[in-house]
Amino acid sequence: MFTTNTAYYKPNEAIFKKRSDGKMRLSGKRAVVTGGARGIGKGIVQRFLNEGALVSVMDRNEEDLKELQAELVAAGQGESAQFLVCDVGLPEQLEKQAIAAMDRWNGIDVLVNNAGIAFREPFLDIAPDRWNQVINVNLNATFQLCQLVAQRMMQQGTGGSIVNMSSKNGLSSSAMLAHYNASKAGVVLLTQSMAVELAPHGIRVNSVAPGLIDTPLDRALRIKDNLPPYSDRTPMKRLGTIEEVANCFLFLASDESSFVTGSTLVVDGGHLASASEN
Repeated sequence: MFTTNTAYYKPNEAIFKKRSDGKMRLSGKRAVVTGGARGIGKGIVQRFLNEGALVSVMDRNEEDLKELQAELVAAGQGESAQFLVCDVGLPEQLEKQAIAAMDRWNGIDVLVNNAGIAFREPFLDIAPDRWNQVINVNLNATFQLCQLVAQRMMQQGTGGSIVNMSSKNGLSSSAMLAHYNASKAGVVLLTQSMAVELAPHGIRVNSVAPGLIDTPLDRALRIKDNLPPYSDRTPMKRLGTIEEVANCFLFLASDESSFVTGSTLVVDGGHLASASEN
């Protein structure tokens, strides 16, 4: 079992909690988070709720949604969340559940496109169906939901923030992930294009590009492929945490980033910065 190496640096856990002055960064904000029942998505949902948001959680795994709902009810946050079973790769289902999410809180202020899939396989072995599956979930669904939400935000006339999940692989590729790399690179340019066109409507659009993060999915892939727990090219010599990624989504969703749009925030412990190292 791989564990995060904290000998090099241990993050200050206090920054993952509510502000000491009692103010909440997302108080009353209405948010939608896709792929929000586990991993980074779950961390984002919990972070947003702790900051006063009303959150509609979309996920294709009904059991994971039920577990999250039970956790939030036990924590006294059940009334601030909505739980929707949704496979973002199915356009009709995505549209239906997106409308339900926006109607639940009578509008929307924040969208997080977090849902995504990845498969490690050689480029020459990628079947057209697998290529289409990855592009559909990671890029096409992001486009569809962004369009639906942006239209509602424009109707509201109150602006908003859209934060898309990209990856360091969308900025610098790696082997065995051609379909994933292409999809995440597409998210970066889609984010920039949207930011330019939607800025006059007060809608900011940014993306987050995590590197190697300690998630259940990442651990499973690394064990399966016998990969080291983190890259030697990561200067911080450890994996990132879910909380550290969630904090970046919080910043971009909140008014603290009010003059930030069209940007991709890299969260990788310096991995890309040292890409030329031997």
